[in-house]
Amino acid sequence: MIIKQMKTPSGSLSILLLAFILFLQFNAILFSGTEVFAKTQYVKPSSEVVVRRGQGTDFKIIAMVRDGISVEFLEATEDYAKVRLANGKEGWMLKRFLSDEPPLKDIVVSLRTEKEEIKQREIETNQKLKAISSTLTQTTVELDSTLAERDEIRANYLTLQQDTADVVQIKKNLQKTGQENKVLLQKLALMKQESENLKNDKALKWFLAGGGVLLIGIIIGRMTSRSRRRKPSLL
Repeated sequence: MIIKQMKTPSGSLSILLLAFILFLQFNAILFSGTEVFAKTQYVKPSSEVVVRRGQGTDFKIIAMVRDGISVEFLEATEDYAKVRLANGKEGWMLKRFLSDEPPLKDIVVSLRTEKEEIKQREIETNQKLKAISSTLTQTTVELDSTLAERDEIRANYLTLQQDTADVVQIKKNLQKTGQENKVLLQKLALMKQESENLKNDKALKWFLAGGGVLLIGIIIGRMTSRSRRRKPSLL
């Protein structure tokens, strides 16, 4: 929102842009003759190389550097380079005696060290590989055991599923049987009632039959007794 509210005249913007371009060109011209940066370089094979206070043989020698010594490169001109030594002194030496490549002996030492490190890493890698292989074997065994347990659990589950279905069917059958038993019990109770009724009817019939026989016997007895009484009276 603030940027939208700012209004810069086109003439002022052009002046600022021109000033910025001139500033960049001025810096390019100022630093074109001298490189201003610091990096490590190495002295090329030679007997000894002198380091002077300035650029040229007229300046005082401040140090002598041997082959392979590392120096800190600060800046350079056409023939000379300004360097900083390990003791902190700064001076100028011929640029042709400097190289970005370290000396051969340092390269050999570095390669030997790297070789030993590679061997050590190889040993550690082989040990790790053996440990991983052992772990893989153990994991494979555990996996096989787990798969066997899974298959057993699945078989048990299927069996349980079948048993559950059987139980459900048995429960349905029991319910059906219970209903049938209930109907049979009702029929049995009815049959018992009918049997009781029949027994009662039969007992009544026997009672009536017995009573009838008894009554007939009484009648016959009376008739016999009367006949007996009448016979003496006739004599």
